[in-house]
Amino acid sequence: MGRILVFFLLAILDSTKGFNPCEEGNHYVLHKAGWRGTTCARTTSDSICDRYIFSNIWYKAIGHDDLEPRKLAVGPVDMFLCGTDYPLYLLNDTHPTVDGDIETTQVCMRDGSNPCAKQYEIQILSCGSFFLYNLSRPDTCDIAYCFGENMACPKPDPCDSANYEIFPVTEDRSTSCQNKELQLCDSGLEEKWYRPVKQNHDVRMPTTCVPQNRCGTRSPIWLNGNEPTIDDKTTNMKACVNTGITETCSCNKQIDIQIRNCSSFFVYNLTATSSCPERYCFGDTGNCKTMATNGNVQSKSLFEEPTNIVYICLAIGVVLAFLVFLTCMIYKKHLLNVKVESKTEIQHKGEKEEKIPKEEMKNYA
Repeated sequence: MGRILVFFLLAILDSTKGFNPCEEGNHYVLHKAGWRGTTCARTTSDSICDRYIFSNIWYKAIGHDDLEPRKLAVGPVDMFLCGTDYPLYLLNDTHPTVDGDIETTQVCMRDGSNPCAKQYEIQILSCGSFFLYNLSRPDTCDIAYCFGENMACPKPDPCDSANYEIFPVTEDRSTSCQNKELQLCDSGLEEKWYRPVKQNHDVRMPTTCVPQNRCGTRSPIWLNGNEPTIDDKTTNMKACVNTGITETCSCNKQIDIQIRNCSSFFVYNLTATSSCPERYCFGDTGNCKTMATNGNVQSKSLFEEPTNIVYICLAIGVVLAFLVFLTCMIYKKHLLNVKVESKTEIQHKGEKEEKIPKEEMKNYA
């Protein structure tokens, strides 16, 4: 029994040997890192609280639009900044300078005029180009750690439903849609964050070269590289346009786009294409023979939609009614003119008849 226990303990030690918190997947991303800058004032409706962060966990602080991870701020920092009521910060920069070193230090909490009313112990790990933090949980809310000196509040989070638009993906946008007759284009696409959805399911942009005459267009657009694996991180990437300049499937034209990993789905910051026919691809299944689209708007032919037929009929009815009304007004005016002319002619005739007897009377006289 003792040998089994020793073997079990050795197996555990061997499994943890070589564990590196700096590697992706071995640490967590600190929540709301983008709102922890020292010039980001907290909002009354959404103050950051670190009361419920995990203990003995390594955290990386990186906001959704940050280009690189943030460092724990060196204070003092005033109250109601860093997106919270009571900010936590270093009084002196004690970040380790050697890759792999861990520094145990203290952070201070601002309370009114006291820059260090309370202290918490933390650990800082140097990962070469960035740092990880083993943070202590505050006693209560709203207390939070500051990350990013002189950094303001970030742009709106594209993962929030209020900040992206659903991108309805039709059958003809898939890489399996091969049709030379479809020459659709995204030149009229408005630049914004989009969440591609097909039949209530999220779909992604292909990451391998797409041949010409796919995705409902002649020059399909695909992602050059893999999607970001880090949650809550905006990544700048290139999208390839297969213009067919070379015989092989290649990335001979590129478009700058942004992608955000929202944990359970992806959003894409897309721009309009510079020429036609060029179109973004999404998904790998679909039948393009039964559907035709215009740009990013899902629809069949104009006269195939029942709602469109109703609107068209109403528009035609309004135009016809206006033409009838206009014709009636013109005809009425014409009748009025005829009536006036007739009345004037009768009056002239009467005056002429009256003048004749008077002249005859003069002759008799």
